Amino acid sequence: MTPAGRLWWIWWTAASALLVILAVELWIAAREQAQTPDEAVHLLAGARFWKYRDLGTNPEHPPLAKLVAALPILGVPVPPPAPYTEFYKRENSASAVRFLYTQDADAMLLRARMAASLFTLVLAVLVAAAGCEIFGRSAGLVALLLFAFEPTLLAHGSLVTTDMGAACCFFGAVYAFYRWRKEPTAARLTICGLASGLALAVKHSGAFLLPVLCVLALIEWAGDRGGRTRRQGFQTILKLAAIGATAYAVLWAFYCFRYSARPAGMAMVPTLAAYAASTHSALVEGVVTRLAAARLLPEAYLFGLVDIVNASGRDPMFLLGVDYPSGRWFYFPIAFLIKSTLGLLGLLAAVPFLRGLGSRREMAFLLIPPSLYFAVCLRSPMDTGVRHILPIYPFLILIAATAAVALARRRPWGACAAAALVLGHVVSSASVFPWYLTYANEAWGGPSNTFRLLADSNADWNEGLRAAAQYLKSRGIRDCWFAHYGWNVDPAYYDIPCRALPEGLKHWFDRPLPPVPAAIEGTVLVSGSEADGEYWGPGELNPYAQFLHRRPDALIANSILVFRGRFDVPLLSALAHVSQARRFEKGHQLDQALSEVRAALDLAPGSAEAHATLGDLLLHLGRTAEARGAFREAISLAAVNQPEFQFRRILRIPAPYLPGNGPAARR
Repeated sequence: MTPAGRLWWIWWTAASALLVILAVELWIAAREQAQTPDEAVHLLAGARFWKYRDLGTNPEHPPLAKLVAALPILGVPVPPPAPYTEFYKRENSASAVRFLYTQDADAMLLRARMAASLFTLVLAVLVAAAGCEIFGRSAGLVALLLFAFEPTLLAHGSLVTTDMGAACCFFGAVYAFYRWRKEPTAARLTICGLASGLALAVKHSGAFLLPVLCVLALIEWAGDRGGRTRRQGFQTILKLAAIGATAYAVLWAFYCFRYSARPAGMAMVPTLAAYAASTHSALVEGVVTRLAAARLLPEAYLFGLVDIVNASGRDPMFLLGVDYPSGRWFYFPIAFLIKSTLGLLGLLAAVPFLRGLGSRREMAFLLIPPSLYFAVCLRSPMDTGVRHILPIYPFLILIAATAAVALARRRPWGACAAAALVLGHVVSSASVFPWYLTYANEAWGGPSNTFRLLADSNADWNEGLRAAAQYLKSRGIRDCWFAHYGWNVDPAYYDIPCRALPEGLKHWFDRPLPPVPAAIEGTVLVSGSEADGEYWGPGELNPYAQFLHRRPDALIANSILVFRGRFDVPLLSALAHVSQARRFEKGHQLDQALSEVRAALDLAPGSAEAHATLGDLLLHLGRTAEARGAFREAISLAAVNQPEFQFRRILRIPAPYLPGNGPAARR
């Protein structure tokens, strides 16, 4: 074997070994982690599409990732679509839980996750291939090594969500575009169009790809001073249009070239027009109405666009121990610094000090797409997880790998520095195995401190339920309380015997809360995303605040806090009474509702939400003067204690009872 052949054999052996390691990491993580909140709905949506061509289940996301995940479970019984009688999300959520947990949920989820992992494995191959083609075999192999041990990619790499699919298709389309610009053949142009279509069909953020490609083409054309002509510019525009047209056709293909979201003439609830009107934006309503009237985009896709607008700015944010009522521009930069290894950050920090990393074209294709994507995300109010910026990671990994190779080719100290940074990346990632969702680098206190810095899919997404069950079983604990995160997950399936404590998400969306006494004792398990109060509010508004600021007796999977003792939880009990009052009110059992809300006020007399509920009940009973007094008290309490959070909870107050120039009226 020639020396060159021997080097290729070593390269392929090392690359294959890294891909096997990556696959094993994904498989173990998929097996150990319990179901996360979004997976059941995605899985039901994919299964219903395959069997019934129903696009109205989970229309807030395009279908590609869901179709791939559902492929291995096509043999299981799938509940047929039925006419909606209430808000489609509420019905689909309940149907998804029944679909998953009335069957072998573990087996179904593992098979689906393994199918979803294909996006991660394909992306790893693309990153290695791009590294080899652009910077050489060494850079490609180092990029694959960094990829195989990147905790954020591993955290989401096997989940039945759209995030890794979006990262894979976005990078794949940009890489295909680079290869077409490098050698502009018809075949490469077609591949670029198809890849762009996949990006559109996996997540709505894929729509940002086409502007990115246009910017790349413009920069390349503007920089080509020698061969730049108007004719070439016009030809480039035509070919970009061909890419867009191909992508548009691929998108429609995934929606079966059908406008209607639901099969057999069934309608969505609410209608698209009503849902667009709920955004309270004349621009959004007008654009969606016109697109729907012209049938330019599928109805389900338009529902997803409206859903993004409706969600924008409404979800709260938790960062560095502080609750915010909505997203902030600095969320993603800080979250990225927390969730990335120090080794990766060190390699990226070295880039400005290294010369000759690549030609202008190559660096443009690596720097511009993630920069533009990240810049747009800074303006996004959907600050619930670093998973929303996953498409930037493949580009950054390639840049970091190139920096490592450039360092290693310098003086001996450079090789040592590069090796130390890469090794630090690997060791830091391995230290959190298999709980990658909870990763935080050592500068921020490590994974055991993540829940104090971040929430939701960054720290605790219910992945630790199976570990919690093992913890309780090994200690013979049967008498316990548990505040877990997310209502689309059933703790009882994992043989967790604890009594349920109220969840912040259920409170946020006015779902029924389980009753709870004013004091609880024994073993208490509190999810990190419940303790931080993201969906409850800060300070006095968070009924679990005492658990966030107290050292736990144990920590399960870096995300579930364990306490032992007696704990006073009057606010938690009060909010459960308020929830019961609203249930009685909906059932027209007003006397029982009034009794519940008065019990809530006895426990938490300073609760604006309880006073607002009391006013609502009194109004139904015709006691207008008393209702006005209760509403006035609710507004007064909300105005002096975290008004940005409190006024969201008392929006039920009828407009005539709001002060004309008060904060609530302005909202």
